[in-house]
Amino acid sequence: MPNSTENIHPSDKLVTSFSVDLLSNEFIAQDRLNQKFIKKQLLSIPYAFRVIVKNTYNRLWKLPKRGEFIANTYFRELGKFCRELPIDITWTESQLKLIAKSRADMCYSVASNMLHQGDEGDEVLQHLESILLQNNLKARKGKYISGDIARYCCEKWWSKKLRRLQAISVEELALYIRVVSKQSQIYISDVSFANSRERKRRNAVFLSSLEAINEQGDCIELTDIAKSTTANPIIRRNELMARISGFEVYADKHGYVADFLTITCPSRMHSVHNTGKPNDKYDGTTPKQAQTYLANQWAKARSQLGKLTIDYFGFRVVEPHHDGTPHWHLLVFMKPDQRELFCSTMKYYALQVDGNEKGAQKYRFEVEPICKSKGSAVGYIAKYISKNIDGYGIDNDLYGKPANNSALRVCEWSSLWGIRQFQQFGGPPVNIWREARRLALTEQVEITSVWLAADKGDWCEFIEALGGVHVKRKDLPVTIVKEFVETEGEYWEPIGYVIKGLACQGEVYLSRHHQWKIQKKGSANENQNTSYNLGQQKTSTVKP
Repeated sequence: MPNSTENIHPSDKLVTSFSVDLLSNEFIAQDRLNQKFIKKQLLSIPYAFRVIVKNTYNRLWKLPKRGEFIANTYFRELGKFCRELPIDITWTESQLKLIAKSRADMCYSVASNMLHQGDEGDEVLQHLESILLQNNLKARKGKYISGDIARYCCEKWWSKKLRRLQAISVEELALYIRVVSKQSQIYISDVSFANSRERKRRNAVFLSSLEAINEQGDCIELTDIAKSTTANPIIRRNELMARISGFEVYADKHGYVADFLTITCPSRMHSVHNTGKPNDKYDGTTPKQAQTYLANQWAKARSQLGKLTIDYFGFRVVEPHHDGTPHWHLLVFMKPDQRELFCSTMKYYALQVDGNEKGAQKYRFEVEPICKSKGSAVGYIAKYISKNIDGYGIDNDLYGKPANNSALRVCEWSSLWGIRQFQQFGGPPVNIWREARRLALTEQVEITSVWLAADKGDWCEFIEALGGVHVKRKDLPVTIVKEFVETEGEYWEPIGYVIKGLACQGEVYLSRHHQWKIQKKGSANENQNTSYNLGQQKTSTVKP
């Protein structure tokens, strides 16, 4: 698949060939054999990186010893790296759409033929999953066979999956050529950042064309709905700060102390040193893989902390080093007599892998006890919250870059690699807090204490109303109420469970009183509940 040229318009090939011919003339090597070699490798490299690669090649060529050999070896290995990626990273958006359509049409044809021949849905699904595997995509494994089949026959679904696979592959190349660094393109490559911002711009335009309408005919623009949720960076930041502040109040009230921990990855997972020099030990670990490593070590530590009956809770912030490798900051509240044991346990697992390498003891794990005379726990973590959301209240980031611009790049880094930036450990579920804030209670009810705490934004009081910071889910006095919606969605499967409100002692308190439908603006009188057509202009049903 990566080198597929099917359905590529001749004009696209002509433009690509012309740009390669022009750039190849700027390489030091000008003999015919090297020119042919250079052009071949350039065809595997996205346009945005070709000048960078050319400059590296020319620099290596000028080395006093074996420069030509080193430059050509570098270029050969680079081309091989690009061709071995799971998708062709030189495809344009139009080319990608054509490939997506061809794959959806292929799945549609296979599914139609098999179902018409009497094959069962699970047999059809198995064949379609083999097509996904050939295209380096994972099977979805949803609850409904019909839903999975409908997605695999959908051009939009393929476009989304291929676009994401390509975005990740492009960034893997950026890490390979060491372009992501504070000296060049901090946190995320410029091309990935620009592409992500453009996709979000298009999504925002599309969102502005839609509205939600309920059974009473009330309409709300989807952009207004988005502004009222945690998708709004201001709301997101304020909610996080309210929860952290509530944790600190609770800790002070119940005799906990606080430490601020920083955990980093082994050096081999970093592509570039802080000096800007490429890391020769870099093993190709992606930020997502590095995040998985940190999460695994954290899981081991938590398991051991549980065996030791350590009493702790807190908040985690994940942010990238300048080269995109994640590291963790943890604000942890614990009992004073367990502080030393907690920190020693965390240090053990932080250094369990490659802990003996040079600098590991000094730089991989840090603990800073939070002293009330020097500042609050909230003050320690506030800047990390802000610089990873919108840069509010901060002039520059750690590397001297404008904090508001850096925050945008960090958010796109998080989105690209699928890394969750913020997470609490301990404390009640935040979804109960959010639903309680939606309620409009006017009389004394069983849920009053929880509702009042949430309504005035008091996370400490909210924790106590639900039974304390360590209350188990099954023991919560207030729980989320969900309703199963049988109505079929776009992919021929039930919408499923949707939140309706909160329950307490057998009583249900609705936070969502209306049924809403998404539609294009001004189409209130049109039937928007159309079924999804498999493949372009195909209306026949392929429903197992």
